[in-house]
Amino acid sequence: MPVGGERRAPDASGMVYLVGAGPGDPGLVTVRASELVARAEVLVYDRLIPPGLVDQAPVGCERVYVGKLPDRHVLPQAEINALVVARAQAGRLVVRLKGGDPFVFGRGGDEAVACAAAGVPFEVVPGVTSAVAVPAYAGIPLTQRDLSSAFAVVTGHEDPAKGATTARWAALAEIGTICVLMGVERLGAIASRLIEAGRDPATPAAVIEQGTTPAQRVVSASLAGIAAAAEQARVSSPAVVVIGEVAGLRGRIAWYENRSLFGRTVLVPRAREQAGRLSALLRERGAEPLEVPTIAVHPPASFAELDRAVAALADGAYAWVALTSANGVAALRARAQGAGRDARVLGAVRVAAVGPATEAALRAWGIVPDLVPATATTAALGAAFPAAPGRVLLARADLANPELAAAITAKGGHPHEVTAYRTVPLDDLDPDARKRLDGGEVDWVAFTAASTVTGFVRAYGGPPPAAVRVAAIGPVTAAAVLEAGMRLDATATEHTIPGLVAAIERAEQRPSDAPPSPQPSEVARSRAPAGTSEVGRSRAPAGLRSDEGAAGDGGATREAGA
Repeated sequence: MPVGGERRAPDASGMVYLVGAGPGDPGLVTVRASELVARAEVLVYDRLIPPGLVDQAPVGCERVYVGKLPDRHVLPQAEINALVVARAQAGRLVVRLKGGDPFVFGRGGDEAVACAAAGVPFEVVPGVTSAVAVPAYAGIPLTQRDLSSAFAVVTGHEDPAKGATTARWAALAEIGTICVLMGVERLGAIASRLIEAGRDPATPAAVIEQGTTPAQRVVSASLAGIAAAAEQARVSSPAVVVIGEVAGLRGRIAWYENRSLFGRTVLVPRAREQAGRLSALLRERGAEPLEVPTIAVHPPASFAELDRAVAALADGAYAWVALTSANGVAALRARAQGAGRDARVLGAVRVAAVGPATEAALRAWGIVPDLVPATATTAALGAAFPAAPGRVLLARADLANPELAAAITAKGGHPHEVTAYRTVPLDDLDPDARKRLDGGEVDWVAFTAASTVTGFVRAYGGPPPAAVRVAAIGPVTAAAVLEAGMRLDATATEHTIPGLVAAIERAEQRPSDAPPSPQPSEVARSRAPAGTSEVGRSRAPAGLRSDEGAAGDGGATREAGA
């Protein structure tokens, strides 16, 4: 089976995977779904796909967007069926990626029937359905002892050819919990039919917009008033409606909106190749990470110098190797393996790592570093070096901070700096990110290295808008922020990714009259506590270099040079 976007031979057998992508939270994407997207040769995907999942498709994969809105479709369903079948018949591995679960109002059955009729092999990969996940994120269990022992999931818009009376509202009115998908536009009619069928008008109800995402909003009211409340709040699709006594539990067990950074959007300038832990930690706290490439990591213009250093390592020419990023470890490892060597190339030297991410990359290669400073900065690493360390190989970025080499020299050592990779600023910012910044939809920019500050300013054309708050992972990055003319609202006291997130959390919790350090800042947009409003979420309308060069300690944990 070919890897990634590699084309199969014309006579090879194709395959279709009907894959559920879940309700929106990337953490709810199944392992199987991620595996298949990473192998796809053709990716046919819908509108409501979790952030970043489509980007996991390999280079060379044909990507076909077939998203549907209530009032318009990019492709009719019959053409989608034909597209999927045709690509598979051409010998391609086709991943048909659908929001939620493919067999719950996802037209996955239609596509499976089309594949079966054409003799195309297929596999169904279930996804977490929004019918269950979205109410759960709103603090609404679909079943609850003494309140509801059964639930029904129905579509809010039937096939027009089926007529308007086939939903069996009288039967539905007797069921404990009713979950309506795609029902916002017809919510008034749905509520009226249930009441006419005997459902108590005072029955609790809720409409959950963009559930399981940081943009989640919840409107709660009685069945009789839910349509008017949703209209007043301007709720739009995608939204899930829950009707039943269980909806009344939300006031007691809502949890998602209570997360420390819920509803905040944090722009994360990153190397194009690096996604990571910062985004994961932000999501865990309810924020939306908006990853935006501002720099790219490239190989050096020539590997000749690094290859000579690898050969010299094998010959015992160095006493130490100092590595200040996971990128540096990756480059050194790749060149060693390309020369037919393994981790034993470092067997005769002592190894220093600037921080935990670099250490983790070394351990993945089978190397336990001899020296890791307590604080992950190049200054701390230089201070931790012993006297007279001998000849020291520094495999680093082309824009590396010179302080480590200077510190080693001061201790009587002989540093040999070799470019292992280059960091290249991108010329322009992603158009969607620019639109969201300009439109007031971004709350924070979190910088993980001084080079990301430089890259952001170059790509965006200057500092972020005044209302956007800025956080830095450490003092080197903070200095670059100030040098670029930005206001600094938060600086991590521990120069790690968790420390950066903690700094943003502290700034969000700061009383409005308390000035941030190191200089005054505008007060952040207020966020109402959960339960204080009928609507569950609201928002206002819409130099110096890090030693890592790319994104702190390999873009994962620490800031070198902080």
